[in-house]
Amino acid sequence: MARNKAATVQPKNRAPDGKRSGRSLRIRTQRTATPGRHEAPKGGRSLETYEKLITAAGELLGEVGFEKLTTNAICAKAGLTPPALYRYFHDKYEVLEALARKLLKKQNDAFAAWMFQGGTWKDPAGRAKALEEWFRICVGLTTSEPGALWTLRALRALPNLAHIRLESQRQSTDQMFEFYRRIYPNMPAQTLWCRIRVVAEFGFAVDELALEEDRIPHDVLFREAARVLGIPYDYETHTQ
Repeated sequence: MARNKAATVQPKNRAPDGKRSGRSLRIRTQRTATPGRHEAPKGGRSLETYEKLITAAGELLGEVGFEKLTTNAICAKAGLTPPALYRYFHDKYEVLEALARKLLKKQNDAFAAWMFQGGTWKDPAGRAKALEEWFRICVGLTTSEPGALWTLRALRALPNLAHIRLESQRQSTDQMFEFYRRIYPNMPAQTLWCRIRVVAEFGFAVDELALEEDRIPHDVLFREAARVLGIPYDYETHTQ
């Protein structure tokens, strides 16, 4: 059963005099638990079996889509028996959840590294170019994962997977927020977080466009998206 949990993020902005500034930021976080969800094994043959199932599911997903995906078909493709799958998953939706978490973790880890190396904050004048490069990196990571396109579609279409995408987008937003609240200490935390959250959401859509829309060359898509999404980063003026 889903339940709402209110979390308070206390900004740690420091003004030039060393004092903290900004407002506390309240974020409503929806937690959707999957009863009895099996955790991934830590190592050994169990992990090898688990990875076989995940890989087979991703490849099969890319071939038939999530509506025609079945646990029996996953087992057949992996060369394993159904009991092997049911040790880790209750049904195909838990397999889809594992695929989605794997893909989004890969993206978020790469995003964290990109932000650490400079992201869009190191060179404000080159913000659009930096965003353009990130879109290229992200799409490259996505296309390297078996069944990635259908995994993204499942995240959009299946209500029981919506919380995974939301958690991932909020994680990306929080990562950017940690950087930008130090650069713009006078910006109200709520305003800053909301602007970054909008950019993160549209950034996710760019990834989907690159995979779905064949009428826009990637170079054009990344360039134009970077120009549009660079606008909300102009934090010099804002409305409280």
